[in-house]
Amino acid sequence: MCNTIFEYDCLYASQRHSTCENGPKNVTAKTSQATPKVPKPPGSVQKASADPTAQSQKPGGAASGENERYIVPGLRRGLAMLRLFNTRRRVISVPEMVRELRVSRATAFRLAYTLEADGFLQRTPHSSAFQLGLNVLSLGFEYLGSLDLVEIGQPVLEGLRDRMDASAHMGVRDGTEVVYILSAPSKHRLRNHVPAGIRMPAHATSIGRVLLFDMQPEALHELYRGIEMQKFSPDTPDTVEALCRDLERERAAGYVSYRSEYSQGIASVAAPVRDQSGRIVAGVNVSDYESLSIMQEQEGRLKDEVLSAAAAISSGLGYRGS
Repeated sequence: MCNTIFEYDCLYASQRHSTCENGPKNVTAKTSQATPKVPKPPGSVQKASADPTAQSQKPGGAASGENERYIVPGLRRGLAMLRLFNTRRRVISVPEMVRELRVSRATAFRLAYTLEADGFLQRTPHSSAFQLGLNVLSLGFEYLGSLDLVEIGQPVLEGLRDRMDASAHMGVRDGTEVVYILSAPSKHRLRNHVPAGIRMPAHATSIGRVLLFDMQPEALHELYRGIEMQKFSPDTPDTVEALCRDLERERAAGYVSYRSEYSQGIASVAAPVRDQSGRIVAGVNVSDYESLSIMQEQEGRLKDEVLSAAAAISSGLGYRGS
């Protein structure tokens, strides 16, 4: 699966702490040629906890309260160390680990040494700093390989790309971000390679917004509590209230469509994918340059094709709704 989206997608990846749609610290992205790896939000604002090694517990994660006694602090610190790496920051020194994890130098070195011994980190040439090892990528491959979503979605996404002659993508939500797990780049406009697991802000992207369709205002307020909602254009919702208004309109239509809302010159149409229970588990879109002829048909043929692709993937997952 091709691991390429295009240059404007790198905007957010290259701005992770600053700012792109098309898109996606780590689930895996997969494209139409090579199999990559999936799915943290900025803010003044809460990240998850004052302690960088104490990640917020989400559904499916470790329990809180009395079950905290089952938590292994050393393992948590090791995982926090891996989360320090991202597309903007591929090499990290031990002193940086000490400062950001708030641990002693000896502890940071032991953690890094252990992760290196197991293939999750590796030393950079001619340096004592570290970068991610191949075993991190292997975990991503295994994760994606276990997803029916990817297996079912890939041929549908590639067919959508071929019919529209424009780039198509699939993403899943991780908190306030979208992680792109499949990408079918246009065969005529290949640009920059996008690393596996690319993340984009959910409130500002078409796939992100369809992934929020099922959330009520109270849940959205809780999700974005203490999180800065960056404004990428005059039309980007930068408050929960504005996001709720957009979602109300888009939910009624059944899809999200916009032009230059997230990245100048880029148009996008997205629709939700549902599983057997009816829960939204992913979103698919066609996102490409506004100047393309097909992108002039956002409210017509393009919208119909994206909705049809989302319905086909949903059907493959067992969804039998209307």
